[in-house]
Amino acid sequence: MDSLAKLARSVAEFADTASLTLVPAVPGHALGAEVCLAPDVLDLPGFLALARKLGGGVLYLKAAPFDPGDDEYEVDDPPEHLLKRKGQIGQLSVAFATNGIVHFWKHRAGWYAEWQQLAEDEESPDDAEDEDGRLTEEERERLTTELVEALLANPEFRAAKAGARHRTGSLAIPPDTPRGVEWEALRIAYDRAEELAKAAYAQIGDDRLDELAAELLATPEYQRASAPATRKQITERFLTRHADGFSPPAPIRDELYARAQKFAKAGKTQGLF
Repeated sequence: MDSLAKLARSVAEFADTASLTLVPAVPGHALGAEVCLAPDVLDLPGFLALARKLGGGVLYLKAAPFDPGDDEYEVDDPPEHLLKRKGQIGQLSVAFATNGIVHFWKHRAGWYAEWQQLAEDEESPDDAEDEDGRLTEEERERLTTELVEALLANPEFRAAKAGARHRTGSLAIPPDTPRGVEWEALRIAYDRAEELAKAAYAQIGDDRLDELAAELLATPEYQRASAPATRKQITERFLTRHADGFSPPAPIRDELYARAQKFAKAGKTQGLF
């Protein structure tokens, strides 16, 4: 099961547990007041907590499996690596309404962002094909490799959440880069970043979390913070520094935060904090 399918299942399970009516669609945009939240602003558990607290008993979910031949974005000659994504979820949208305001939470896979970009470029054709055609195969491979290395060394690209990494990488690539080279570099760098991030957090593991929680609790920045949301942001930045610059998965961040809070309460009991 792909990662967005797991998120979609977690939304359905949440709706069932919270006794919310789940509607397999989302309201349209630009129909009234709305708030759009991205994963780097609020994670899915936080959004669902808002839905439980503020929503009117209804939760909207759109997570249709990707079909290259029947997608709202049309690509005439899609690359093979995107065709292989058939059946996976490319974009997840969750929403709830309260007091006439619709709150949206969306997460888009990097490969689906590439698909959308291809469709948009076909609607507004430029000289990308001509630029690609001027490169020899060796030049194309060399330029792609250089871009991949530059992206993986870019702190913003490394720290970006999976849903925002494609856009972050695209903004970091020189605007005169041939479109085909840009797509290939983004695809390779995205996959490499995912692998490196998983490896970095696998090394941290559960056995190091107590050690890191004590270290986090001792930082002046964490001690000065009082709001839970601020402390979670500090926890995320702390983990990012300990994982070669890659942002943590929400479960690891939340577990470290919970352990730090547990240590803080124990310390107060003993008069240490």
